[in-house]
Amino acid sequence: MNTTFRRNNFDDIVNVISQLTAGIDFWLLGATGFLLYTGLNVLRCSAQTYGYFEKQFEFFLAGLVILIAVSRIPYRFWLKPWVIPIIYIGNLLLLAAVVVIGHEGHGAQRWLALGPVTLQPSELAKIVVIFTLAAWFKRFPVRGFFDIFKALAIIVPPAFLVFKQPDLGTSLTFGAVFIGMAFWAGATITDVFVLASPVASLILSAVDMQWALYFIAAVGLLLLVTWRIKSWHFLVRLLLIVAIMGANYAATVARPHLWGHLKDYQQKRLTSFVNPWSDPRGSGYHILQSLIAIGSGGVQGTGLGKGNQSQGAFIPERHTDFIFAVIGEELGFKVTVLVVIAYTIICVRALIIAFNCRGDPAGSTMAIGLMCMFIFHAFINMGMTMGMMPVTGVPLPFLSYGGTALIVDLTCIGLLQSIHLYNPPPKKDVWASL
Repeated sequence: MNTTFRRNNFDDIVNVISQLTAGIDFWLLGATGFLLYTGLNVLRCSAQTYGYFEKQFEFFLAGLVILIAVSRIPYRFWLKPWVIPIIYIGNLLLLAAVVVIGHEGHGAQRWLALGPVTLQPSELAKIVVIFTLAAWFKRFPVRGFFDIFKALAIIVPPAFLVFKQPDLGTSLTFGAVFIGMAFWAGATITDVFVLASPVASLILSAVDMQWALYFIAAVGLLLLVTWRIKSWHFLVRLLLIVAIMGANYAATVARPHLWGHLKDYQQKRLTSFVNPWSDPRGSGYHILQSLIAIGSGGVQGTGLGKGNQSQGAFIPERHTDFIFAVIGEELGFKVTVLVVIAYTIICVRALIIAFNCRGDPAGSTMAIGLMCMFIFHAFINMGMTMGMMPVTGVPLPFLSYGGTALIVDLTCIGLLQSIHLYNPPPKKDVWASL
């Protein structure tokens, strides 16, 4: 009798646990948990005098509650026709308010005080843009080249308002998310190349104008050979190629004028990574100190709280933009590799979730947008600490200090869990129609 009663109780407990853990992607949560644990430990041991750990832990608890709630809310709720306009317009109003009455810090005006709460609307804008693009591509999939420009109008207003703060890194994030989602929704590789080519021409013209001209000529030749649309007459295709080459050349001509709209520190950050030794005590200081810190950590690291560069405050913004350099110095190569693997797991799982959810284009493109956001942030941040990318102020997800950023990152994990949980059966006819 007692044995039967205990067995029934045990079965009930197992059933409750199974119901609570149903639909959880443990790989995704495991990688996220490792990054959170690492980030909180680094903040506790390397920046404890400023109270960053205590504040970040509070944000973590709030974000964890939001993650659990969002993961159990069907992701389609955020894509409803009456939800999208509200959150999109509301976020634009918040971004506009930042430009007018926002708080300034470190030469940028990015924060907005709403009573006792201080928000960074540019972080919220990332999720809002992903929601809006996912809803748009569900209703208007990319069936032709010109469909891309209709969707492009969605990211222009928030990107412009964020750029005015100024926040160059987040503005570029919108572009990375848009390209990834547009490609997944039907754009071809050639379409993506056409969209990105003016940016490449602009960057090359800053290095060497002759290289930019060679690139523009290569763009025209490549499109002439590969860009073949059956519905386009050859003359139409030729005119479009000439127009695209003209847009690339216009980008090189406009570069000096666009350059003038950047803040002085932004100009120095974008150029110093090419040769940081040209100004080792000025614009190149951040990168050089970061490289010294990572190099001195070796394989094993110096130990938490024992790094010469980090504890001596030689690394600027060691709790935010350059926290990866602190990890490299104090925890060594062995942990930095695990950090890279953790980000890889998150992005691969997001890709798998998107593929499994291909029966619902909205959920699938949303997962791709979240993946692109994580890839862009991790690649740019780790690249700039190693001198391979310009310093743009992009935070490292789950590791860098920042309340709004951490809550947004955890919300994104919750959204991926929701897509995984409420993944509908694949409908090949729906996806094939795109």
